[in-house]
Amino acid sequence: MRRLSATVCILGFALQSQRNPVGLLNRKRKEVNQMLGVDSPMKNMAILALESGIEYPDLENAPEEPLLIEVTGLDQPILAKLSAQFEIDLEDLQDVQDLDERPRLQVEDRFTMLVLRVPVNLQIADREYSTYPIGIFTNGRDIIILKNQEIPLKKKRLLRKVRLATIASEVIYALWELVINSFEHMLDIIEDTINQMEESIITEIYPTQLDRFFQLSRDSVFLEAALKANMKVLRRFKRVTTIGRMVLDTDRLEELEVDLQQQMELSAIYRDLIENAMNAYDSIVSHNLNRVIKTLTSISLIVSVPTLIASLYGMNVNLPLEGNPLAFFLIISLSLTITIPLLVYLRIRNLV
Repeated sequence: MRRLSATVCILGFALQSQRNPVGLLNRKRKEVNQMLGVDSPMKNMAILALESGIEYPDLENAPEEPLLIEVTGLDQPILAKLSAQFEIDLEDLQDVQDLDERPRLQVEDRFTMLVLRVPVNLQIADREYSTYPIGIFTNGRDIIILKNQEIPLKKKRLLRKVRLATIASEVIYALWELVINSFEHMLDIIEDTINQMEESIITEIYPTQLDRFFQLSRDSVFLEAALKANMKVLRRFKRVTTIGRMVLDTDRLEELEVDLQQQMELSAIYRDLIENAMNAYDSIVSHNLNRVIKTLTSISLIVSVPTLIASLYGMNVNLPLEGNPLAFFLIISLSLTITIPLLVYLRIRNLV
């Protein structure tokens, strides 16, 4: 009965959606999802009908039409259910759980598997990995997205673009854009971090920022490696003209290849910038430390003159001016007479 009411609701909005398709489509989806009892997506798995855009609470209630399934935080029961429902090898689904899994394209008789690497949020200090894998499985009709965690994005509208797609190929193109944007966002964070650190290291004497430089260098190397691996997968994917009934658009894939190539070039530039900044950081710290040592040496030289005179007149032997009541002031004047010209000389030579 719920599905029948949902169908009537969709038909009722069909004519109006021609005038304002985006706004009415979103309202339609919200109302239909409420009718089906799906007020919000499931915590681990979201199931969306591609053609109608209706969200379903589980696979049992999903209709026999193309589906978009997003899984975040991979649980073994969910993977087993997906394997049985869509005839995908369970081992291939479990490969995405391996955080060291390399990007690859695997074409099987029943499905095609894409594994890509995306960056983690580099603003999180305590992290073990710089990138992690996501899996995309499709039989040309349905499409499954497996993610270990949420992908950090600068353009949040790309998430809506994935969900507004009505065919599996559009989902794949949107996912590639999403992956490229995640790298772009993290590279922007690396650039901002480099700029902030450059402003603070000029006056540093001790290398307090060294651990951050090492982390940045490590992140940039892994991001560049992930981009290169993703590029190999994309070029292989271009040679796959069809997946089931789905025909791939070569022009769209070439545009994605250009965008991905730009991120690779930026990653190489930032890696070089980090390396140059580390070298400059080492030189600046050494230079500042040398200046401090030079200043301390000059101060020691200045203080040594009155110290020497005071030491001589502190001996228990007969000395000049021993009986003179103005001896103290004369000795102080002698010390200042020697010390002040020495201080002026050192200041002129920029030694103190």
